[in-house]
Amino acid sequence: MSKKVVIESNFNTFGFNPERFTRPWLENRIAIFRNFTLKSLKAQTNQNFLAVLKIAEGTEAIVADILSKQPPLPSNIWFGTNRDSIGKIKAFAGNAVDLYVARLDSDDLYHKTYVQQLHNYRPKPGTIALINQNGYLWDSVHGEMAPTFHRSPQFYVYLYKTAEYLSGYRVKLPGRGTHGNVIDLPHELLAPRNYVNVIHQDNTSAKKVPPRDRLSPAEIRKVLKDFMG
Repeated sequence: MSKKVVIESNFNTFGFNPERFTRPWLENRIAIFRNFTLKSLKAQTNQNFLAVLKIAEGTEAIVADILSKQPPLPSNIWFGTNRDSIGKIKAFAGNAVDLYVARLDSDDLYHKTYVQQLHNYRPKPGTIALINQNGYLWDSVHGEMAPTFHRSPQFYVYLYKTAEYLSGYRVKLPGRGTHGNVIDLPHELLAPRNYVNVIHQDNTSAKKVPPRDRLSPAEIRKVLKDFMG
């Protein structure tokens, strides 16, 4: 195939909290991943993708031990270090010309058709990023959800040539180098409401679902079925 899709999550590789290297923290975050993101990944209508959850070096044994005591993950969903991920992605990419690297936090959701959308997409020449501006904000603790829009959110895809990616090339963000600068790259917008940004008891950010346009319980259930099956 000429295109392969990778979904990347930085599991415990970033942040200032030293707890992210400890077993209790990792056990809790893996439980959150299984409760939310894993269900979204398993619900994808096209399973031709590789999900890479990047872990900090030195935590491999703890993560492996935790996972060994749980139901096995699908073969296309993998935890490993940034260094080891290169070989994993290389083996997955094979002879594909294009490599789409989609970003997803390990507690958020993509629509069950998302991978299929990426396989179907034909970008214009020169496009570096695809951006999802439309999604939902869901407070899973209080059962609240509303549609949301963000001009340049954390839900985006970098478009690479496989050979360039494997040789070490990475997109460099302009400005402050944050998610908000992805919009400054040559980009295209994906129109569907493709993501759910999840609020749960362990979020590091204090997001609140706005009172305007909140969905009914029945509407919330329908949305979650479209994202988690």
